[in-house]
Amino acid sequence: MKSSILLLLTVASILLPSACTDQPVNPDTDSYGFKKAALVQQNNRFSLQLFSEITKNETAGTNVFVSPLSMYYALAMAGVGSDTETLKEFEALLGWDNLKQEEVLALMKSIYTELIPDKDKLTLAIANSLWQRNGFPVFDSYTDTVHKYFDAEIHSLDFNNQQAVAIINAWIENKTQGLITDMLDQISPDALMYLINAIYFKGDWKYAFEPDDNLQAPFYQADGSSVLAIYMNQKTYLNYLKNDLFTSVQLPYSDSSYCMTLILPDTAVGIDGLLQVLITENWGSWAKAYQMSTVTVLLPKFKFAYGLRNINQELNDLGLVSAFNPIAADFSKISDRQINISRVLHKAFIEVNEQGSEAAAATAVEFEYTSIGDELLLTLNRPFVFAIEHKPTQTLLFLGKVAFIEY
Repeated sequence: MKSSILLLLTVASILLPSACTDQPVNPDTDSYGFKKAALVQQNNRFSLQLFSEITKNETAGTNVFVSPLSMYYALAMAGVGSDTETLKEFEALLGWDNLKQEEVLALMKSIYTELIPDKDKLTLAIANSLWQRNGFPVFDSYTDTVHKYFDAEIHSLDFNNQQAVAIINAWIENKTQGLITDMLDQISPDALMYLINAIYFKGDWKYAFEPDDNLQAPFYQADGSSVLAIYMNQKTYLNYLKNDLFTSVQLPYSDSSYCMTLILPDTAVGIDGLLQVLITENWGSWAKAYQMSTVTVLLPKFKFAYGLRNINQELNDLGLVSAFNPIAADFSKISDRQINISRVLHKAFIEVNEQGSEAAAATAVEFEYTSIGDELLLTLNRPFVFAIEHKPTQTLLFLGKVAFIEY
């Protein structure tokens, strides 16, 4: 099924202002509560912006499925190890601008605690890890931070070992119940460290679809062609919204704190037009407009994997630039070595059937030495002296000092 199916974010939708339950969303009145609500809103902004960038860069008619929450956790672990201009870019990207880092960490841990559902009704597992090359010095203060606030496992590994890729991939596969496999294709000789997040989600519908009610009908794809699809069918009392742009319902899971938001753009708007207006402000106002109504829902069964996707370019476009720059990157809170991010990889899986949904995703942030191998690096980024000399006789022909540059 190749058309761009807009599932607003498996697990990341948990963070969005939600009308999944009958209770209105009221922000806490205390300062801490306001800060937490503000951080959640920034999380949502990051999620929608990144989703928009990824879909924009994909070819038309491609299914897209990502977990911005997974990306957020992996990038947040990198962000707390950054400083100076690199930190400013992380703060802008992740919505930390007006918060102290201690507040960010405490708020993220608090939000994480609230995300974990009643295990009898729904499964949501979030796991983080740090993998460092044997001998690469990582500050204890940094590993202590990611362990304390992200519950990250800390591993030291011989990256030259042929089994290193398999070991890291096995960790991801285990944490995603076997849904995300072969995350890493290789470990570069320059790779020093990986920050990895893995998310697994499994929830049964509050109102399950009956297989006997399934229908077969065409699904009209983005390229104008059609395929015969199996539609699940039910008539239920659900949160419903219709406006000039789309028609939407929210299917609650057995833990009603969670739901799947389904949005069908009007034909005049189309999927591309809808994606253009998916911004935080619109999403927040839409969330308040849902009304409980009796709705018949026809939802095609589907299952697909998305990835492996390198999201470096999308992060660049959203303002995270210096982190990838061998000279400008500042991760001085992680190590006394000059390192930069080389790749941010993401992979996701989703299955939706009569019983419910199962989804998983993983994000890996790969770091490497600024210089190749063990080469030394000299960056002439401040006043310096130069000479032109005759080497056989060591005669200095010219001497100079560069104090400023102009063209």
